[in-house]
Amino acid sequence: WGYNYHMTFSVTDDGKLAFPGADGKNLFPIEVCHILHPDLLDLYNQLDLDLEGIKRVKLQIGSDGERMIVLSLAQDEAPELETDLPASVNVLLPDNEPMNLIGDSHARYGINGTTFRVTAGSAFRANLSQLPALVETVGALLDLKDGETLLDLYAGVGVFSAFAASKASLVTLVESYPPAATDADENLADFDNVDVIEGSVEEVLGALDEVYDAAIIDPGSRGLGKDAIDGLVGSQATRIVYVSDDPASLARDAKRLSQQGYRLAAAQPLDFAP
Repeated sequence: WGYNYHMTFSVTDDGKLAFPGADGKNLFPIEVCHILHPDLLDLYNQLDLDLEGIKRVKLQIGSDGERMIVLSLAQDEAPELETDLPASVNVLLPDNEPMNLIGDSHARYGINGTTFRVTAGSAFRANLSQLPALVETVGALLDLKDGETLLDLYAGVGVFSAFAASKASLVTLVESYPPAATDADENLADFDNVDVIEGSVEEVLGALDEVYDAAIIDPGSRGLGKDAIDGLVGSQATRIVYVSDDPASLARDAKRLSQQGYRLAAAQPLDFAP
């Protein structure tokens, strides 16, 4: 219980926070959520916002206990806010660009003794207690040898690169969301062998000249497009660790990769939503 360090709510027509139903059409306001971090449930119960012009509300808390409210706007004009809540407030404009209103613009999360900066709008898995298991599983499956080169694609704020860089001779990290790429630059500043590239995986892979030994890919639920798979094949990576939140797209992409000469060698489920 209480394992989610952030959660996003939709806004009903009458201005209440709600979850989407299984049918994808209806919204259901809640009074209690047993998997939300208790400090965020406390924040939820204190909220008294005029939600006109706001599409979604995200509540999140860092490892340091600092709380944040992120408002996704329906228009470009940021609302005027006055609050005495113990939380930072940020907004996401319709193009997903973040804007800081009150307090900090980012949260901080600790994984195995390493702290990661995560700007409002950057992706980060909500079940913080499972992230060490994910990092360790990816590392074990990757089995990186000293001096090998590594691609880290759809890399977010650089979590996997941070734990792989000490073994690799070169890590090339690719992330399309500009704030997350900036976070990755900050989070990996101590490594001289990490290149952070802001751009789409398809465009960046098509422009790289380097040959890579291995790759970590962590795409969204839609998985990989044809150009991304072609780029992976062109990178000549002999080992790929594919981190997926969607079994259907993972199965489809595994089939596509097998048609390009790869072989599915292992699969390890991790439960991020018990």
